[in-house]
Amino acid sequence: MFSRLSAWITARSVPGAARGRMVVLGPHATLAAAGDWLQELAATTGAITIGVTDVQQDSAAPVPGLEVPALALPPALAEERLPRLQPRAVLVIGAASDLGSALARLEAPRIWVNAAGEAPAGVDWALILAARADAAPASAEVIGDPIAGAVTLPEMPACDPAFCERFREYHEKGWPILLAPNTGPGEEAFAFAVLFAVLQKTAAILMLAPADPARHEPVYRDAIKYSLPIIRHNRFMTSFVPRKNRVYYIEDAETLQAAYNCADITLPGGTLAASETPPDLGLPLVHGSAVICGPAAHEQHPDAATRLRMAAEHTGLVARGEDPEQVAREVLARLSEGVDREARRQALAAWQARQAGARASIQTRLQAVLGATGEGRTGTSR
Repeated sequence: MFSRLSAWITARSVPGAARGRMVVLGPHATLAAAGDWLQELAATTGAITIGVTDVQQDSAAPVPGLEVPALALPPALAEERLPRLQPRAVLVIGAASDLGSALARLEAPRIWVNAAGEAPAGVDWALILAARADAAPASAEVIGDPIAGAVTLPEMPACDPAFCERFREYHEKGWPILLAPNTGPGEEAFAFAVLFAVLQKTAAILMLAPADPARHEPVYRDAIKYSLPIIRHNRFMTSFVPRKNRVYYIEDAETLQAAYNCADITLPGGTLAASETPPDLGLPLVHGSAVICGPAAHEQHPDAATRLRMAAEHTGLVARGEDPEQVAREVLARLSEGVDREARRQALAAWQARQAGARASIQTRLQAVLGATGEGRTGTSR
């Protein structure tokens, strides 16, 4: 009884300070990640209200550090609450299909950013912008991911080409070379599980480099238990890695730097199991390696590594798997596309340029939409 009454009161009431603004709709985690971009929007396009689509009470809606009105606007409440907010525009981030009936009732311009999934029926969009082409509606314009915005990449380091020569037989046979760099506790087992799944389809070798020197010896002893032929770089005495080897074990930073230049596919440490350390996606990308992340997130740091991973995952620059089997399927999919490092580097340069202009692109288009509809126009119920 009380919960139904509380829900009814929440649905019927909206704070006066939240009305007449552009309403930005999205899940709480998405809005939190977009905090600095939303602050920019508020400063350049006018006041905003955020509507959190995955909470039921206004008390759970505020985003730390984002000083704007915040309301609970899940699909069940949005149909009644959105018209009461009299929005000058509504901007939806991400999936929008569940919000269709609420959005269709508005006359305010509706903007869809990072558009993905099915378009809701009955909604006329003033603007549809996508972060990636393969997940977007056909009518979307792909501009990159404004949540992450511009990203920085490391310079291509100098590498010793002689190191990769030892894997000549793998290259000649077309067998993939995988790299799991800077792994932490629990991640080596994940990488081995990926390797086992890949080996069911093709021969392959995994270059493994734990991040913590204190773990080098115990991780090596654990690796032996998997019955995978393993060779340690610092004890390697021949010219070429024999085809029977399945793990190449790296225990120093200099060798790891050289290994990036050999890897066809990189499984970044920090993504395979829980870690507070942002993974390094930049180095494998600039080397032309395909990158496949695991399911683990890390704490949101306001740093370049976090911004790069966010942009790369949102736009599909890197793939992601929720378990070793799914990561292995992504590995095999990348192999089927072929290994062309130079083509990947060229695509990376174009991607970085698109990311650099993503926020400016949406700003220009938003100003055009809001200017065309009038600064003070509000939404009304049909």
